[in-house]
Amino acid sequence: MRNFVFNLDLTVGINNKSVFRDLVTIFLFYFCFMNYKEQLLKEHSRINTDRIAKAIGSSSKEFKKIIDIIYNEQAPLPQRAAWVLAVVNFNQPQLLTRYITLFIDTVKQFNVDAIKRNIMVVLATKVIPNELQAKLINVCFEFMQSAEETVVVKVHAMQIIANLAKEHPELIGELMLVTEDQLPKNTAAFSARARQVLKELNKWNNSSEIKKKTE
Repeated sequence: MRNFVFNLDLTVGINNKSVFRDLVTIFLFYFCFMNYKEQLLKEHSRINTDRIAKAIGSSSKEFKKIIDIIYNEQAPLPQRAAWVLAVVNFNQPQLLTRYITLFIDTVKQFNVDAIKRNIMVVLATKVIPNELQAKLINVCFEFMQSAEETVVVKVHAMQIIANLAKEHPELIGELMLVTEDQLPKNTAAFSARARQVLKELNKWNNSSEIKKKTE
């Protein structure tokens, strides 16, 4: 048991629901840990997602409970836990590194967009090991060309390929062809993001060619 001294004026903010919920979160984390399944079912909101991520902190043991929920529980728990996944990736990115292989191996199995989307968000921020890159590239191209995938999933798939294209310039031409093919089939949001990604990739490619010529 950890020893804490709470210097709290209970006459101030006792009716403030947000303050009360945060105090409950602190108590659960430090004294008995949070029941994530119960907390996820209480409400589906950014506030609650942040609350859970805060309770997890930097604990790999606690974070694994979120992974277990995503892969083993019934709806709506996995999709809600997937949002926690993305927030923890922002706050404590080191906790997700060990799961990169799992995510790449299983992302296609999910039919729920929220889960797939948040896994792709995570992968777009990671350095992908060489031995996993080919598989991820194939998955991303498949997502981009699928009529079933949402725009958000396609955008993150496009970003992942663009990231990897900096190591594998031969991907640039194929990514351009696939992206141009998808432009009339998707929304204005996809088109805007696609043009931005391709512009950045062209700029990077041109600077690399100039560097080669001057070496």
